[in-house]
Amino acid sequence: MLRRSHKKSKEGCLECKRRHVKCDERRPICRLCALSDRDCTYAFQPPLENPPTPGTSSHEHSLSPGDIHSQDAFTPSDITLSTTTPLSNPNSPDPLDNKDSHYQDSTLDEPINLNHMALLIHLITSKDLFGLGADIDLHPLGLSLGPKTSLSSPYLLHQVLAYSARHLAHLHPLQSLSYYRLAISLQTRAVSLFNSAGTHEVNKSNCVAILLFSSILGHHLLTDTLANRDSGGLDAFLTHYMHCLGLHRGIYTIARTAWPLLMESELEPILSWSSGFTSRQPRGNHCQQAKELVDGAQGLGEEGREACRLAIQYLQVGFDAVEAKEEEEGHRHQMIFSWMMLAEPEFTGLLKEKRPEALVLLAYYAVLLWYGRGVWQVGDAGRYVLGIIGEYLGQEWDYWLEYPRRIVEGA
Repeated sequence: MLRRSHKKSKEGCLECKRRHVKCDERRPICRLCALSDRDCTYAFQPPLENPPTPGTSSHEHSLSPGDIHSQDAFTPSDITLSTTTPLSNPNSPDPLDNKDSHYQDSTLDEPINLNHMALLIHLITSKDLFGLGADIDLHPLGLSLGPKTSLSSPYLLHQVLAYSARHLAHLHPLQSLSYYRLAISLQTRAVSLFNSAGTHEVNKSNCVAILLFSSILGHHLLTDTLANRDSGGLDAFLTHYMHCLGLHRGIYTIARTAWPLLMESELEPILSWSSGFTSRQPRGNHCQQAKELVDGAQGLGEEGREACRLAIQYLQVGFDAVEAKEEEEGHRHQMIFSWMMLAEPEFTGLLKEKRPEALVLLAYYAVLLWYGRGVWQVGDAGRYVLGIIGEYLGQEWDYWLEYPRRIVEGA
């Protein structure tokens, strides 16, 4: 049987070359690979450290928290993103920082293309893109507010598209490598645009865009942090997690600083709905053992003790929401995101020092992650985090880890 002739594509994807078919060279996924749901890669693109394989969970082969080129978190003293602390694992190859690589996503320089449109459509039509709580798509305004605001704020538009690409990487394992690369490129561009947009001062004209940008960036970074499985156990995880905590603390600082302005904006219904949840009083006693640990801890200091008590209070609010039969779906797992944002700097410092009491509270947070394992951003992170904490603390702390283990490992 004669094969239909076609003009060869010199820069086509590897899959089309293997199948001896003409590639349209569209990036990140060519038309033929998209139609046949195949993994679309190009010869000049650098490989990732742990590329996903067919049949493998995207949470098992995710990029490190960010693999983004050197961008620091929001801090209370400086709302803009600096370049002093890299988001990526310094031991991991960064496809965007490889001087020997020819990889370059030229589509980022275009004002609009079909890939961007596909990501935007996915953003609008996906019902679980933001599945952790008070997010822009859980309120009627949310379906239009994010895309509408991003039209006048290019940094927000690029971050919205980056997060959409990150979600698609989770949904389509065979094409995840291409979507990961697109998410990295778009997020790197978003942070660069944010740094050059004159956002050093939050005012009425930019407060909505800045809060939306930082919140979506926070969700993106949390997703990558929870998916990370770098070798190195607890130390490696905490490196990423501490950076994520810094960013989320910055989100809280932005909201607190600009609260009067935000409450006069289109975000008011969403923010009121969210703050109503985080201001709840705890009801259950799931964290009773953790309270006893903190109250009896030696050398913790009064400020550290109070910071741990506040962390326990928010954890209990999270447990109350998880077990409430008539809880709003948007609130059920909101504390997975909010707990990081509400953590006091003193508690963050205790985690950085790997203080055992703080690590036990992180183990309780792992239980919230386990309850939220059906949420795409979380996956099996709860079991993983609890495991590395127990391995680090050793048998002498088994008593204080009894509740988290009974819930997670006894399931």
